[in-house]
Amino acid sequence: MTTRHTEQKYLKLLQHYGDKPVSVTLQELADVLFCTRRHMRNLLLQMQEAKWLIWQSQAGRGHRARLHLRYKPEQLLSEKAEQLLESGHVDQAIQLLGKNKHQVAQLLRSKLGYSVRADYQRLCIPYYRTMPSLCPGIPLRRSEQHLVRQIFSGLTRINEEKGEVEADLAHHWRQIDPLRWRFYLRPAVLWHDGQELTIDAVIASLTRSAKLPLFSHLQTIQATGPLSLEITLAHPDNRLPLLLSHIDAMILPPDHTQRADFPAHPVGTGPYEVVENNGFHLQMKAFDHYFGLRGLLDEVEVFIWPNLMETDNLAESLSDNDTAAWLSSSLSDEDYVSGRLSQVSGKPSDNLREMFLERGGYFLLCDSRSPHWHTAEHRRWLRETLSPYAILQHLSEAIRPFWVPGGSLLSSWFHTIEAGPACSPFISSSPYAKLRLAYHDQHPEFPMLLDIMQEIMRQQGILLEGVELNYDDWANGKANVDLWLGTVNFPIPEEWNVGTWLLGSPLLRHAISGGDDALLAQWETQWHAETISAEQLVRETTRSGWLQPLFHHWMRLKSPDRARGIHLNNLGWFDFRSTWIEPGP
Repeated sequence: MTTRHTEQKYLKLLQHYGDKPVSVTLQELADVLFCTRRHMRNLLLQMQEAKWLIWQSQAGRGHRARLHLRYKPEQLLSEKAEQLLESGHVDQAIQLLGKNKHQVAQLLRSKLGYSVRADYQRLCIPYYRTMPSLCPGIPLRRSEQHLVRQIFSGLTRINEEKGEVEADLAHHWRQIDPLRWRFYLRPAVLWHDGQELTIDAVIASLTRSAKLPLFSHLQTIQATGPLSLEITLAHPDNRLPLLLSHIDAMILPPDHTQRADFPAHPVGTGPYEVVENNGFHLQMKAFDHYFGLRGLLDEVEVFIWPNLMETDNLAESLSDNDTAAWLSSSLSDEDYVSGRLSQVSGKPSDNLREMFLERGGYFLLCDSRSPHWHTAEHRRWLRETLSPYAILQHLSEAIRPFWVPGGSLLSSWFHTIEAGPACSPFISSSPYAKLRLAYHDQHPEFPMLLDIMQEIMRQQGILLEGVELNYDDWANGKANVDLWLGTVNFPIPEEWNVGTWLLGSPLLRHAISGGDDALLAQWETQWHAETISAEQLVRETTRSGWLQPLFHHWMRLKSPDRARGIHLNNLGWFDFRSTWIEPGP
């Protein structure tokens, strides 16, 4: 086992003798390193064991020997980085290599894909951004939503194959009367840190959820025993078990706000626990004490690779890696059709089994706080000007097949803005015609869409200013803008989740009712009472022009050939619990 001291001595020899074979005595080497002959002999043995050099000595004191220093400094660096990588210290390995991105690529290349060792299965997924917030109860992007569902549990969950509610932390429940429900918890459920889940923790977590709009009708939550609780509602909700499967109702430790860096390193009761989460990778392992069926994948690693295609030779260094699981959201469409990563991402001509039109899509939202959208005529003008068909004409022909103009939030629905006159919110002679459009950062397609919209508006004599926000500010509507560009994907059951998004998202609540709080409150009551459906809500919001659907996008998943049980879900990922790698012959 070499040490930092041995490395320094080797580098000093390399600086003195170079990497060509030389004739030298043991004493001469000892003189160069200012050490004894005995210590020099030990150093040579260590360096030989590490295969850094070739030392061919002759018997007898003072006889000359042949020395060949084989490793260059960058090779030493790579070897040490590989050792760090194998021991799980990914961040230290990448920091060691510094700015040499090609060397980083070569290092990580060996980690991509899958590995099966004895009874241990590991799958690595390259991804384009970090995920520092993996905590329920805050706005989450679709990848974070998927991962949170692997880390945390709720009282109930959705069986995605059947689209039905099933038991999770609660093994049974019953409705006592229209306003009271009782839930019975599983015994001996453990958090990832080994502590036992208590009824008090469940009540504290649901009390937090009750402060959110979707759960505001949860009037009281109280224990009826060490493993049972009763929820009293302000008004009836026959779909309460379904509501409690929502990601915002997942159970958190009662002291999570006091835990250091909890959003990035959460502790849940789900099938996978977070081991490490930083700017280089997210490492998750199957939780051996999970109360349900243990996950089949022992380890899942997400390697963070921003600007993959912009790094010289980086894409090429991965081009022959066909063992990685590749998500369509990891690349922009332009990069995908370029074919530079076709070996790992697949080609547009491939007949991928895991590919479907997303349940959701891209949309524009008129901000009700803007002075430009107070009349339906102005919102109709916007729909005509930035219609999906107008935008489609500006997309390159190679990527147009991936973009399907949307008539609503779900591809099976069709809703239109109410017919009538349309006019620009600006006087034709106005020299200060300007609109501000907000979008969130770290999305591969938004810059392209913004460029197209700006060009269309420029032809109308209007300056469209793009405002890039972090996701939290975007999702909460925290900006003084006129328009919002976004995208959304709905998990199973899709229609119900459309309703929870419209009525639960802070950004949507700012806009869909046109600023009419009374109408929004009425919709909430009707939604829980099941007297208005998600489809009716979407019809109302698109008819008025506040919400303007744009496109549905094709989602893809290319998985390793030996992967089994891996299926693309509505969030663009796959369930780690049911995925496994078939061992080779």
